[in-house]
Amino acid sequence: MTNSITPHGANAHDCIIARTDSELDQVYKLRYACYRRKNSIEPRPDERFKDPFDELESNFSFLVRGPEQQPLATVRISVVHPSLHWTDSPAQHVYGDHPELRRIAAESYVEASRLCFGPLARRDAFVRLLGNMAALADFYDVGWLVACPRVEHAATYQRMFGFAPLAAPRQYYGVKFETRLLGVRRTALHEYVRGAKPMTTAWMEALLQLTQSPMPMAMATAC
Repeated sequence: MTNSITPHGANAHDCIIARTDSELDQVYKLRYACYRRKNSIEPRPDERFKDPFDELESNFSFLVRGPEQQPLATVRISVVHPSLHWTDSPAQHVYGDHPELRRIAAESYVEASRLCFGPLARRDAFVRLLGNMAALADFYDVGWLVACPRVEHAATYQRMFGFAPLAAPRQYYGVKFETRLLGVRRTALHEYVRGAKPMTTAWMEALLQLTQSPMPMAMATAC
């Protein structure tokens, strides 16, 4: 069963959950190229960028690919859901002592990390990846969406999706730059993007695809 998403007018671009060794290698290679462009990580002989979260069942790397399956953009979504015994995410290693993240983590959330774009990524790739984040939040019935974008990018999340700043900037997990801790309740996001058709379309199509894809058995507990 395919796990690709091809919206109307997507011109054969698809968005998948990277599962195979080949797909994951595309993710790690694209990440490396993206972060090295701004010297955000040190050089690595294998030119791949991954970390221990990539091995966890509660983390999902989404990959947007072009007509020839070339990697264009990627994001990793971590699910924190205490009732599923999924309790860790990159933000916990940066803001784990902060009362706002502690409060959110006691409930449940999804966190976006390792958001990267290649030179040929289309303008809609950001919305499509965030649509998958929102869909995964629905799929696992979490209370919050959390992101830690670069400080200079935080305003985009606030303007487009209604994220609110929750903490002062800190250096993020595994990279050299500072980020802002942002969050939005899932119910508030629904209301905020209700009239934004590109986002609502990406969200609903991604959710439909998730229901048709093989997912961790813990999903049975969440639904």
